[in-house]
Amino acid sequence: AVVSTQSPGNDHLVDDDGRQQKLAELQEFQDELDTTTALINEREEAIRRLESDMVTVNDMFREIGAMVYEQGDLVDNIEANIEVAHQRVEEGTAEVVKASQYQNQYRKKIFILLGILTIAAIVIGLIIYFSTKSKK
Repeated sequence: AVVSTQSPGNDHLVDDDGRQQKLAELQEFQDELDTTTALINEREEAIRRLESDMVTVNDMFREIGAMVYEQGDLVDNIEANIEVAHQRVEEGTAEVVKASQYQNQYRKKIFILLGILTIAAIVIGLIIYFSTKSKK
């Protein structure tokens, strides 16, 4: 706007121009303030989401910790069961060895008994043979 200070009637133009400029500055300041407020609100929302996510992650870690603790008990139980199974397998192996030895001893006794019975049958057969031969 053209400002003329020669005529007193033009003072209201200067005032109007000054007001319009101040209004424009205020509007620009208001726009900047709105933009800044919007950015602050966005950041605040992002911080809230981040906080919520951190709480969720914390809960997840607690749950994982509990699962690891429970699984530790399971692993301990499995380890104890493996030790018991190993001990029982060793005992079973010893029993199988004993059974094999008893079976071998039993076979020997059967062979000896069969040998004695065979010899006795031969002796009895010979006795019968010679006794019937000498009577004739």
